[in-house]
Amino acid sequence: MSIPADLGVRGAATALAAGEVSALELVLSLLERITSERGRALNAFIHVAGDFACEQARESDRRRAGGNPRSGLDGVPIAIKDNIDVVGLPTTNGLATRWMPTADAPVIRRFRDAGMVILGKLNMHEGALGATTDNRHYGRCAHPTLPGFTPGGSSGGSAVATAAGLCPVALGTDTMGSVRLPAAYCGIVGFKPSQTYWSVTGVFPLAFGLDTIGPLARSVEDIAILLGERPGKPALEGLRFARLENAQRVHIEPECEAAFEAALASLVANGIGVQTEPTPGFELAPARRAGFIVSEADAAVVHRKLLSESPEAFSPEFLAMLSYGKNVTLERYQAERRAIERVGSAFLELFDRVDVVLTPTAPQRSFSFDDPVSVNQADFTAIANFAGCPAISLPLPVPANERPIGLQLIVAPQRDTLLLSVAAQLESMLRN
Repeated sequence: MSIPADLGVRGAATALAAGEVSALELVLSLLERITSERGRALNAFIHVAGDFACEQARESDRRRAGGNPRSGLDGVPIAIKDNIDVVGLPTTNGLATRWMPTADAPVIRRFRDAGMVILGKLNMHEGALGATTDNRHYGRCAHPTLPGFTPGGSSGGSAVATAAGLCPVALGTDTMGSVRLPAAYCGIVGFKPSQTYWSVTGVFPLAFGLDTIGPLARSVEDIAILLGERPGKPALEGLRFARLENAQRVHIEPECEAAFEAALASLVANGIGVQTEPTPGFELAPARRAGFIVSEADAAVVHRKLLSESPEAFSPEFLAMLSYGKNVTLERYQAERRAIERVGSAFLELFDRVDVVLTPTAPQRSFSFDDPVSVNQADFTAIANFAGCPAISLPLPVPANERPIGLQLIVAPQRDTLLLSVAAQLESMLRN
C-alpha cells in the first residue's frame, strides 16, 4: 500500500474500510509530514491539533472495531481554514488574536457526525481579504513546489496542505475566488458550491451574501466523495459549452491563454462544441472592483468591535483596507451592491442558452512574493459568487516544471451535481 499520508479521500476511505490502515496510523503519518522540516517550512497550518486529532482517530478506530463506523468517511482526516469555527480549537481569522468558539460551524458538525478527523486550522490571508496568504501575523504560506512564490489566497493554507499531501482534503472559503484561485496556483481542484449549498454560520464573515465554503482536493472524485455526491456521466457532446466574449478583454498571461485555448481545442477534438457568448450586461473588471469595495465596506462593519478593543490585532495593510471600507458612503455602497446584483442577473441569463461556462481560473499563474499583486486576480472567479453559481477549478496540463494553470467551469445555481459530473469527465480527458 502507498504511504498513508499520500492517500486522498477515496484512497483513505477504501484503506480504512479494508483494514489496511487504522485512522490513528493515517493521522500519525500526516502529523509526521506536517511537523517535518518541509512541512514546517510550508507554514500551511496556524494550529496543528496533534492530540486532538489522535483522540478523534482512536475513537474512529474503536467504532470500526465494533462494526459501527458513522459513514464511509469515518477516520478520514480533513484540515480547516482558520476562519471556520471548530469547538476545541481556536479561531483567528488570520488576525493576531484568537477566540474559542462555543459551537461548531454547521459544516464542521456535518463532518464530525460523519466521523472525520480534524487535523488543525490552516493559514490564510488576513481577514480573508487578499489573495497571496502572505500573513503578517503567522508568516507566509509557501507555495508547495515554487520557492518564493505565492500559493494564492485567501485559502492559501488549504491549497498548500492539500497539494503537499499534508491532508487528503481541506476546507476553505470563497468570496470572490478564494478557493479556486489557490487551487489554480497550486495545481489542484477547488470547488465553490452554490451559494445555499452549505450554511456559512460559524464562518467569520467578509462580504454578506458572497461568502461560500468550499473544499480543495487532489481530484474531483475526492470532492464528490466528501460531499456525498454521485456524479453521473452525461453525454458531453449533448451539453452546450460556452466561453465568454468579454473574457477576451481581460489582460491574461500568454501562458494562461495558450493553456486555455489548448483545453478548448481538446474538447472540440473530442466532439464537444464550444460557442462564444456575448455578454452585454456586464464587464468582468468593473464587476470585480464593485465586489472588492463591498468586501472592504462589509469587513469594516464586522471588525468594528475588535478594531476598537484590539487594534494591534490588525496589520497596517489590513487597517488601511478597513479604513477605506469605513469611509465608503451608504450611497456608494448601495450603488456597488446594485451593480453586483445586475451583473449576477445578467450572467444568469446565459444559462437560458448554455449549460457550462468555461474560463481560465485566473488571468495569471502564481507569482513571486516580491512582485506586485495583480489587481485582476478575481476577474474570472468573482462572477460565480455574484450569481450564486457553483464553480470549479481544474488543473490544466502544463510542461514539466512550469507553474500550474487552472480551468474554471461554472453552471447554473443548484446544478452542483452536474458540475461535478462534467468536471470529472473533463479532468480525465485533459489528463490523457
